[in-house]
Amino acid sequence: MNKMIVLCKHAVETLTYFSMQLADAFAAWGYEIFWMDFDMLGLSAWKLRQAVQEKEAVLLTFNFIGLSAEEQLWDFSDTGEPMLSLWEQLDMQCLNIMVDHPIYYYQALQYPVANLRTFCIDRDHVSYMKRFYPAIFCEFLPLAGNDLPKEGVCETVAVPDEAAFEQWMQRPDTLVLTANYVPVSNIDTQLAAMEPEYRDFYYEIIQAFLKNPKQNLLSCIETYLRREIPNLSDSQLCEAMSTMPAVDLWIRTYFREKTVRILAEGGIKVHLYGKDWEKISCARPENLMLSGRMVSSADCVQAMAQTKIALNTMPWFKDGAHDRIFTAMLQGAAALTDDSIYLREQLQHMDAVVYYDLQHLEQLPDLVRKLLDDPGQLFELSCRGQTIARDSHTWKHRAQQLAKYL
Repeated sequence: MNKMIVLCKHAVETLTYFSMQLADAFAAWGYEIFWMDFDMLGLSAWKLRQAVQEKEAVLLTFNFIGLSAEEQLWDFSDTGEPMLSLWEQLDMQCLNIMVDHPIYYYQALQYPVANLRTFCIDRDHVSYMKRFYPAIFCEFLPLAGNDLPKEGVCETVAVPDEAAFEQWMQRPDTLVLTANYVPVSNIDTQLAAMEPEYRDFYYEIIQAFLKNPKQNLLSCIETYLRREIPNLSDSQLCEAMSTMPAVDLWIRTYFREKTVRILAEGGIKVHLYGKDWEKISCARPENLMLSGRMVSSADCVQAMAQTKIALNTMPWFKDGAHDRIFTAMLQGAAALTDDSIYLREQLQHMDAVVYYDLQHLEQLPDLVRKLLDDPGQLFELSCRGQTIARDSHTWKHRAQQLAKYL
């Protein structure tokens, strides 16, 4: 095969991990893999020019890494404006997966490179792209579950027998969350620097999300923006939306913090793999088991392989999924998460996953106790989840969808 996939590493650890699993899938199908190393970007660019000759090469990246006017990858005008990218010079197709809402990539989307195809991990995000960027190809591509390198891959439990159950019961942790902690107060500090009129407007939107967490970002924020400026054009609305990441970060951070606090104060021990959780205000800190450091993606996979329940709090994805859910399922842990439209289509409550309601978090400790009181049922749920994830939600499955565009 004379085809090459160009992937990026050492830019963002999590995205490098995703890319490595995609690389494994494509390499197994005969594609040549080339790594753009962001620790040595200039050298990587030079090597790519040599390697790509007489080959069909495609860039596969996340979050516009390599497509954001990086100095070593672009030619610039005399005024410093980016003019032509390495990918355009080599006439390469570029596939970009956005793992956050498109509002985070406003600048990159204003001046996209030629031959760009984008993918969003939430169908609401796809609708946003089709409305505001109709000229840019966009398709839904949900996140997938992470595995360890091949030698550490968890085997599917086809028949949940007594021996497998006893082994599962030996898992040392009861409930795990793999995520870093960012205090809401950090975002409050950023908002406090705004003019009072704008700050109050942001908090009014935040309160609307707290009252109704089912809303997606655009539907709620657009309502408030049009209340202030009724004749707002779509281009103006799109620009205004690009100023709203602080709202997204505030609400996702608030619910993550509240979920952990309610569990701990309700008597549930929560093992937290991520940094800065010692900063959380909690009336019963003895129920918080802290790693005390930033953990790698591989560490997160290993943590889920040693727990019975893996907790997820969704970023504001109301029609998509987070990789924590599918990773937990792949590792034989019962996934406990708030829901989305897409998740409800894929996974039945108390069959392969357990859903909780952001509007009724006070019920969460009792829900966890009920799950732990019947370990046999919880184990069978985790086995069903593992089988579904192995059959439909690995990065190999996502690679199969991407392969149509290679």
